[in-house]
Amino acid sequence: MFRQRLSMPLHCRIRPALRGHRTGGFALGAALVVRSYEEGLVLLRIDLRRHLAGAFPPALLIALILGAMLWHQHDSLEKVAERDRAAQMRLVGSLLGASFDQAAKFSLSLAESFARNPQIREALAASDRPRLETLSRDAFQYLNRQASVQIFGYHSRDLRYLLRMHRPDQHGDDISSFRAMVVAANRLRRAQTGVEIGIAGIGIRGVAPVESSGDLVGTVEAGLDIRPLLDLVKATTNTEIAVVAAHSLSGVALDPKLPAIGDLTIMASTNEALFATYLRAHPTKPLRDIEITSRRVEGRNLGVMAQPLVDFSGRLIGMTIVLREEPGADWRRLLTELWVIALCGGIVAFVGFQVLARKRRQDA
Repeated sequence: MFRQRLSMPLHCRIRPALRGHRTGGFALGAALVVRSYEEGLVLLRIDLRRHLAGAFPPALLIALILGAMLWHQHDSLEKVAERDRAAQMRLVGSLLGASFDQAAKFSLSLAESFARNPQIREALAASDRPRLETLSRDAFQYLNRQASVQIFGYHSRDLRYLLRMHRPDQHGDDISSFRAMVVAANRLRRAQTGVEIGIAGIGIRGVAPVESSGDLVGTVEAGLDIRPLLDLVKATTNTEIAVVAAHSLSGVALDPKLPAIGDLTIMASTNEALFATYLRAHPTKPLRDIEITSRRVEGRNLGVMAQPLVDFSGRLIGMTIVLREEPGADWRRLLTELWVIALCGGIVAFVGFQVLARKRRQDA
């Protein structure tokens, strides 16, 4: 009897109750109304449960499929980001290496051009420092102003610094113990070029032997400041670059005025404060291999490349560090959009299957 009543429409169950009310059976009619309402709610709950039971499993399956696709897409995006970071960092490293090579060739050409000057040869053979200074002053001032030549000087045959044009008052000191490039040019009688650290700091230097009548009379060197090269590469690639020397590997006393973090000293950089913060947060050791990774510094996502810094002889003396800010906000927005798409897909699937289940029952 109860199931027959449940199968009846709600308005058919309420009408008898209202008829009873008209005939004076108010209490009985009210009871019938309440009972009919409760029976309708029970029927609605049963129908809703049936709809949910029919729509939930396929909707859940679709949501799981969308979640798996989203996870796969996220993993693919991470791999694409890593490949893109590596390609961009290696491009910066190539540009930096090419800039250093060009600077080395230029510095060596300067040194060799002065070494071929007969007046320079004569003055160096006589250890005539005043004459060497007079012959070189105008040229050095022009090169220093126009081409960032910060180092220029002459060495005697017995490996003493005869004249520093960049520091004229400092001369006569023995450099055989820490200027390997000058020693090699002196003993091999061949021009040398590359990165080297000296009293004036780090520079890309060229050293040429000076000969007179077949005898070695000394050497001449020219060196370029690294900072303008770093600024040029930064302007081209939108990266921050630092040249860092390791005290334990350089073999010379580094300038105490330069920022030092542990064994590392920042010799030149485009953003000194950023690199000091980075090295404090992420201690790094010079390696022979190129290392490319990502780090988080002061709330910023940074792509990082550390490549070895070697001197003219191939000896490891430090590293070059490249930092590049990554567009983390764009990646986060893309991932949020993917999650929203997956969630909306699950909701749409759930509603769709619920409608189909209801229609199937009505047709039955």
